[in-house]
Amino acid sequence: MLSLDAQNVNPNLIRTKIYDTIFQDINKQSFAFPNKNIVIDPSINKFDDFKMNEFGIKLDSVKYVQDLSFCSKISGYKCVSKFEIDTYTITNVYKNEEEALYPDFYGIYAPIDSWYNLIYYAAVNHFEKDKTFQFNVLIPVRNVQMKNRMMKEQMFFYNFLLDERFKILKFEKLFLKP
Repeated sequence: MLSLDAQNVNPNLIRTKIYDTIFQDINKQSFAFPNKNIVIDPSINKFDDFKMNEFGIKLDSVKYVQDLSFCSKISGYKCVSKFEIDTYTITNVYKNEEEALYPDFYGIYAPIDSWYNLIYYAAVNHFEKDKTFQFNVLIPVRNVQMKNRMMKEQMFFYNFLLDERFKILKFEKLFLKP
């Protein structure tokens, strides 16, 4: 396995910074729904080998694993599978009560292609110390709320722009058009 500790920047530290930013943004919005339930799909890609050749860095032999140790480092998050995020629903059991009683669910999907870019650029940072670059990480999120006594579902994305020091230059929330 490609050792993350041998790199200048550990991709899990960057993931933590990204998830913390998302967590803070979600908690700042919609005080009408105080019962927030934020979960993460902890799937990540690991590589058995990496090589430097005339074309650059090549990551080999990918494996997709559930990195549950990663979620234990982040307070406030619960790890679940992609299937659990996809199938989460809210049933209207309170009928005449306030909507704030219902959970405000946020399922954060594992963006495998973005995690690949993160690991790739961590390797570039390790081998090509003077190289400058910027790259994006796009995180899909599923939000489920009870509104007007009906379950409402919304998909959106957090788009992060990072530089060669893995500093978040900017992030924005992107919504799908109806």
